[in-house]
Amino acid sequence: MRWTKGTATFIFAMLCLLLYSNTSYASYESAPDYSNGRIVPLMSSPNDLNSNGSGFLYSSRIVFTSGHTAFSFNSNGERQEFRPNLAVGKPNANIKTIGSGVRVIKRISAPKYLGNDSPDLHDFAILILESDLIPAEPVQLLTPEIEQILVEKRAEVKIHGYGNTVDVCGSGESLPCKTNRFKASDVPRSITATLRPAADFPTLVGYQVPKRLSEQLLFFTPGKSSMCGGDSGGSLTTTINGNIMYLANIGTADRIYACGQSPSFDGKGGINYSQPIYRYLDLIKEAETFVATQIALEKAEAKAAAELKAKQEAEAKAAVAVKKKTTITCVKGEQIKKITAVKPVCPKGYKKK
Repeated sequence: MRWTKGTATFIFAMLCLLLYSNTSYASYESAPDYSNGRIVPLMSSPNDLNSNGSGFLYSSRIVFTSGHTAFSFNSNGERQEFRPNLAVGKPNANIKTIGSGVRVIKRISAPKYLGNDSPDLHDFAILILESDLIPAEPVQLLTPEIEQILVEKRAEVKIHGYGNTVDVCGSGESLPCKTNRFKASDVPRSITATLRPAADFPTLVGYQVPKRLSEQLLFFTPGKSSMCGGDSGGSLTTTINGNIMYLANIGTADRIYACGQSPSFDGKGGINYSQPIYRYLDLIKEAETFVATQIALEKAEAKAAAELKAKQEAEAKAAVAVKKKTTITCVKGEQIKKITAVKPVCPKGYKKK
């Protein structure tokens, strides 16, 4: 979960917490929701049964998430991977019962994703897995045409993630509140939001949408109902003709409550924003090409291994056949001898019967 202007120190502290914590955090005022068959927990290692962020399974080996769940920045502002053993757990499941996760072998971040960009407009990343998480065809993705229709309708959408379930603020505390009151969610949870045009926000929250956010996909949840730390990388989805459609990654917002973690909650609900997924089709294509190459290599290696095994088995059978002993009967007058050998030969004076 990231916030905009004036919160750099707070963001850094929260990123450190998410980086080194083994707990997970889900939406405030959310409820367990298993309707999203692609929502996944991120794990700090394949055997860590705790969520360290959220993701969305686009296809069998490709996971969409936020930039800040996959990358950090060094003192020079250069992007770098963190959690070297990052893995992804089974989708739409209780993380305590999923067994081991699948290791991430490649990460792709939006080229313009920057550590200190405020507001952060490119907080998106793709994770590529070592093997299939589950057999899964690519899901439907938002298009500009469908976006226009949904925004005009103020369509209801779902924010899904694995994150903090409780208000971290105690009585009389000022925002941002202590973060040691987190209660991890082991299951996927969701809250409902509505897509909104920028023109709605002066009425909703009492101020204009900042110019840099005006071309983002904007969505709104009233009051304290909001994303929280650890929901980052989760999904904003809708259902069309019975099929799930992925709209955007979640994890960036301005002046939302965020379970009491935000230093600038406006009391109304703030502005949630994200790049619509169709702006990252080039990154998705890059990921799909990598996976296709990966699968082709695996098939070639499997074929070569199968051919080598078949050759070795044939050679072994041939060797056994060469060494196999046979028995012959040899006679000399009324005398009979049976000779057993790899290449049996009758003794001198005997004839093979």
